[in-house]
Amino acid sequence: MSVDDFLEDDAPARPRLSTRARWLVGVGLAVLIGVSALWAWWIADQPVRWREVGFAIVSPTEASVTYDVFLYGEGPVTCHLQALNVRFAEVGVTSAQFDPADGSEQRVTTTMVTTEEATTAVVDYCEAD
Repeated sequence: MSVDDFLEDDAPARPRLSTRARWLVGVGLAVLIGVSALWAWWIADQPVRWREVGFAIVSPTEASVTYDVFLYGEGPVTCHLQALNVRFAEVGVTSAQFDPADGSEQRVTTTMVTTEEATTAVVDYCEAD
C-alpha cells in the first residue's frame, strides 16, 4: 500500500453546498460584478487623467514636476500641484491650465516656488473647469 492510497482512503468526503448556499454564492458574485462594473464606468467617465513622470528639487526655494495629462473632454482642465517637505507638509502650491486644442495627451514640466526646501513634488489632482 502506497502513501497515496492511504491518504485517499482516509480523506473525508467533501459535503455538497446546500441550495441556500448556492443562491448566496450566486447573489454575492452578482453583487461583486455589479459593483465592479459601476466602478469601471465611473473611472471611464473622468474628463482628465494624469501620470507623474518625475520631479526635481531645483533649489531650496524651487521644485518642479514633470507629468503627463490625458484629456478626454472638450473643455479646459486645471491641474493642482504641490511640493512637500520631509514631514509631508505642503511647502509650495501652483496650478496649470490645459486646453484640449493643444492635444489630448500632453507632457509638461511645471515649476513652483517653495517656502522651504521640498523633498518631493506631486500632482495633487486635476479637474475640468
